[in-house]
Amino acid sequence: MSDDAQVWQLVDDEGLLADLVVTGSDFPWLNAEVRPVDRLERIRPLFEEELRRLDRLDDDLASWEAAYHRVRQAVRLLAPDGRPVPEFLLHIDGHDAWWRWSDEPFPDATQTEQ
Repeated sequence: MSDDAQVWQLVDDEGLLADLVVTGSDFPWLNAEVRPVDRLERIRPLFEEELRRLDRLDDDLASWEAAYHRVRQAVRLLAPDGRPVPEFLLHIDGHDAWWRWSDEPFPDATQTEQ
């Protein structure tokens, strides 16, 4: 890894799950190598299920949304400077990760404008 490689971190309430070492980008997506710690294996099935549902997104959006919600409930993403990322869409397939993110939380669709 070069000294200037960006390293994002995937964490949960107990600590580090994986370093995500950026290998490239295709705006708005970042691509990375997943460098897991052993604890990632406990939640890897959530990512596997999310990808299975993603492959059938056009047929069953609600199932994918539910699967991704379980991923988001289990993990947080930290930017290279250590800041928590408010919004992100992250996929992990083996040692490959790709995600897009936002510095601002998305508006809650259940709230009405006042």
